[in-house]
Order: sequence, then structure tokens, then C-alpha cells
Amino acid sequence: MCITVAFNVPWVIDALTKAWEMHSPGMTLVVVDNSTKAQAREAIAQICKMRGVPYLALPMRVEKHLSRSHGMAITWAFHNIVHHLKPEFFGFIDHDCFPVVPFDIPSKLAGKAVYGRRAFGTQNHVYKAKPDDRHWNLWAGYCFYRFSAVAAYNLNFEPRINLGLDTGAANWAILYSKLAEADVAVATVEQRPMTMAGAVGHHEFIDGAFFHLAGVSYPERPGYHHRTAEHREMLRDYVWNTYLGGPAGQSVSDF
Repeated sequence: MCITVAFNVPWVIDALTKAWEMHSPGMTLVVVDNSTKAQAREAIAQICKMRGVPYLALPMRVEKHLSRSHGMAITWAFHNIVHHLKPEFFGFIDHDCFPVVPFDIPSKLAGKAVYGRRAFGTQNHVYKAKPDDRHWNLWAGYCFYRFSAVAAYNLNFEPRINLGLDTGAANWAILYSKLAEADVAVATVEQRPMTMAGAVGHHEFIDGAFFHLAGVSYPERPGYHHRTAEHREMLRDYVWNTYLGGPAGQSVSDF
């Protein structure tokens, strides 16, 4: 079971569910909707119904800290879905992280407790790195677990600013600090070029199989992921034309 937390952007759920249909990485996709816009929830629910993807809407609430909101949604899903169903393997993936070639996630967990993209602390206004720091977490947008290895832990996917770690960081103290290196399978991350409108940019690929768009939930905020509506439309078209067989399969257009 692989759970994605939807957040206000139906077109990426449209793309993700189509990508899963084309290149299912060995896990059933489940959409947990944390959107704060009723119209987005309606569209996402319809997409999931159309593609036969299990869908569950969380109670609507506004949390100013986006990473905390994401972490709380994942934590809820772990305790209320995963713990109830007890799948052999489970995990969480960002709603804009699409499988684009054949891949098998469960095989990465052979003989391992956890698998995913590892992140280390980065300095911020609270956390200042020290040479002997060793804390890390699995990025909450690409993290997978063997249920029997973590069932006894009270997992918490909230961020920890004091550690310089984003969503999922609370699990350093709860789980990751207790694992041996041999228990962990680490995904590779590389930057690959993409060309749109004559300009060359870069986007992440995880283990050579997952195209990560990044930042689609907050395009209007200033910063690295700021994108105009035109830019977002070009990204949508790039994803569909390059990886999903063209626009004929699209079911929504929202920017």
C-alpha cells in the first residue's frame, strides 16, 4: 500500500493515478485528501473514482505550516489506515512524484526495514549544524516500510525545525536512530534536464524511475517554486506528453 496526500491540485492526482495505472510499482495507491478547497476535493474524488483508486477525505482544516499539515495527515493515515490493514509493506509518496518506468518498490525492501530518500539536517534560524551530527530522516514524499519492522513504534511524521529536518523528522527519535545501517535501503536522487519553450530546467529523478515535479501545492508563494499559471500549464503538458502518452488521457485542467 502506498498513500499519497492530495492537497488542492487535482491535475497532479490525475497525472499520478494515470502514471500508477501505466507503471504500478508493486503497491496499491491510496489517496488521502488534505485539500483546503472544496472544489479541489470534489475533482480529486472524481478522478479517483474514475481510475478505481481508493480515496479518503480528511476533515477540512487550515494549518498555516504546510509541512506540519502534511506530516499530520501522514501520521493520521499511518495510525488509522496502515495499522488497521497491516500490509506487509507500506509507504508514502508525494502527489507530484510520478512513476514513469517499470519499478518494484517491495523488492527494495528485501531484507530491509525501511527504504526511501534520505535527508540530513540543513541549517535554519534554529538549527546550526555540528560536525558530529548524525540525525536524518526519510523524506516523507518517498518513504517505505516493512510493517513488521515498525508496527511497534508510535510513528510521527511531523517536521522538526530544531533538527533542520522537514516532514517525517519526528521519526528520527522514534525509529531511525534505532536502526542499523543494514536495515536501511537508500534511494538515489539525480537532477535530469527538461526542456520547455526552449528553456532547459532540471527536475529530480528518484532511483531512475520517479519524476518529482516539486512545489506544486504552493506555486504562488515567492521563492524557488513560484510558478505562473502559464508555467504550470506547460509543466502539466510536459508530464503528460513525455511520460503519460499524451493529453488524451487527461481528465482535469486546473492552474
